[in-house]
Amino acid sequence: MKGYQSIHDFLLDESFVRYVLKQNSADVERWEEYIMHNPQKKQLLEQAKITLMDMQQALSSIDAEENYQKLKPMLLDGALKELPKRRNWRYYAAASIAVLFISIASLWILMNDGANNDVVYATQPSQRKTITLADGTLVKLNADSKLEVMEGFGKTNRAIKLAGEAYMEVAKNPDLPFTIGTSTIAVRVLGTTLNIRAYANEDHAEASLLEGSAEVILKNKDIAPIRLKPMDKVVASVSELSSSSIGVEVPDSTAYKLASMTHYDSKQRLVETSWTEQKLVFVNEPLSSIAKTLERWYNIKIEFDTAGIKDRKYTAAFDESEELQSVLESLKASMPFHYKKTGPRTISIN
Repeated sequence: MKGYQSIHDFLLDESFVRYVLKQNSADVERWEEYIMHNPQKKQLLEQAKITLMDMQQALSSIDAEENYQKLKPMLLDGALKELPKRRNWRYYAAASIAVLFISIASLWILMNDGANNDVVYATQPSQRKTITLADGTLVKLNADSKLEVMEGFGKTNRAIKLAGEAYMEVAKNPDLPFTIGTSTIAVRVLGTTLNIRAYANEDHAEASLLEGSAEVILKNKDIAPIRLKPMDKVVASVSELSSSSIGVEVPDSTAYKLASMTHYDSKQRLVETSWTEQKLVFVNEPLSSIAKTLERWYNIKIEFDTAGIKDRKYTAAFDESEELQSVLESLKASMPFHYKKTGPRTISIN
């Protein structure tokens, strides 16, 4: 057997997955023999078993509903008049293990900082891109964002990593779940439309679901995956889900909140995806947060000379074509502040 130096090595061995789930007597014997001859690896192996079972639990709830939805029409039509013959069960067990192995491998890649050797898409401030991935998934990448597509995408996994913001129309593929990892959350779907915002310089990460179903898994937080319905969004605290918070007791209520997506006009358009329609929309948003969006949108730097101004909240909507000065003038008209240019691409607000 090959050398196993980390939990990652065990989880990416399909034989180990079958052993833990007791799906194959030969694999059980193989791994019991391995433990006997490698007692120094027993503790690491046990940790890998615990991690695997936690991941299986995280993946199981969405799979159960999806499988039921596939079975339901057959039940209603009376098509299931007899169970499959016994010889078929071995095939189904093998198939389910393969799907579970792929899902766990993808989730492990996203929840840990492994090496990636695949395609990277990136945008600069004031730039946006539309990308079609190998599986047919449509991705709109917002300004100052980076999307990493994992090696083997579309063949052995559909795993990507995101830093920044992206709107995605995920192609359906029940055999390869689509998983998106950020620094604080991971999202797993089979085919859906969603928007994910996870900028490094913002206090919160958001996952908003427009269509389909999805699960959000919080990094460094031992709670069940959060199941989203259409028009739901999860807002997660970056500071309380960072690696520095491991071992610190943090109430679930402060780590994240489950909310509804927000309409901003009579046409029922959504704040969360307004950027995909070339619009800047803010609803009761602090000026400090608005400033970060303006920095990415106009490729500038905004500094505050007076701390208290940062917390003032504004509601406004602008088209992409509007100049920065027009945006600042509109904001200050509802709640005054002063601003001035202090450098080639720097604005000071006080």
